[in-house]
Amino acid sequence: MPTPPDLNGGARNRAPEDREDEGLGSADLRTYALLSRLGFPRGYGGKIMLVAFLGTHVPLIALVLYLLIVPPGGLAAHLGVLASLVAATLFGFVATAWALRGMLGPIRLTSRALRGYLDDGRMPDLPLGFGDEAGRLMANVRYAIDNLDSTVRSLEGLSGIDHLSGLLNRREAEKRLAEDAARARRGEGVLTAVLVDINQFKSVNDTYGHQAGDACIRHVARVVRHNIREGDWLARWGGDEFLLVLHDASPFAPTEEILRRIVGALKANPLRLPQGKEVVLTVSVGATRYSGEEDPRRALVRADEAMYEAKREGRSWVLAN
Repeated sequence: MPTPPDLNGGARNRAPEDREDEGLGSADLRTYALLSRLGFPRGYGGKIMLVAFLGTHVPLIALVLYLLIVPPGGLAAHLGVLASLVAATLFGFVATAWALRGMLGPIRLTSRALRGYLDDGRMPDLPLGFGDEAGRLMANVRYAIDNLDSTVRSLEGLSGIDHLSGLLNRREAEKRLAEDAARARRGEGVLTAVLVDINQFKSVNDTYGHQAGDACIRHVARVVRHNIREGDWLARWGGDEFLLVLHDASPFAPTEEILRRIVGALKANPLRLPQGKEVVLTVSVGATRYSGEEDPRRALVRADEAMYEAKREGRSWVLAN
């Protein structure tokens, strides 16, 4: 007779220790829920300290009660012992509180790692190799975020959107550029390919951290996107570099007007970093025309060379023929 399917996803056949790790049962949260209902202390660390205080002071409380009920004069005879026990108990509590605060480190680290990934897409550097509950928590969270990030990036590849900036990613930009180049070859207008690079990006990254660097990328993407025309498009080309494609059959003057707006908007709108400091971001821009008479990759090479020329000369942009 065939074995009936396991509607619980095979949980009945797993070892008890595996089932124990499958989530939080009511028994796991009983003490925590009881302390939470008390309303004091409100913090998780405070709850642990309260338990530690009560646990380390029970012997002292018991001794004091005992001495209070001994015959008259008995308490005075034991004052030395009582003082020593009070001092030892207080020292023990302080040492216990210090150790417990350190033991909360994995929880704090895991919480920051989750928040960093959700807010800025930063991958966690949670340690592996610890075999206790806190160690498994860190390992499981890191494993979950790694898998989530792989899924997100796969979906990004399918959708053509860069997760950090919200712009087209490089693969989608190459596809779209090829389509625009084909239209240009058919005589349907002239393209201007523009490469935009953030100045001093590495310095910001090294000084203020990757979170600040990510904020720079999002800020520049937002400013550029708000200062281009309908029909033009912007993509994240890689790192701190963007590809802007303008559709215009006229000379370079309209392009310069757009670039002037972008540079002015960046200057007028400083970026407030996560640390609270404000920085004015600048860019180096290289632009070139593409009329359909060559491989579009050659136009990108010219734009790249023009961008580096602008960076070397300290100019905002260079327009290459």
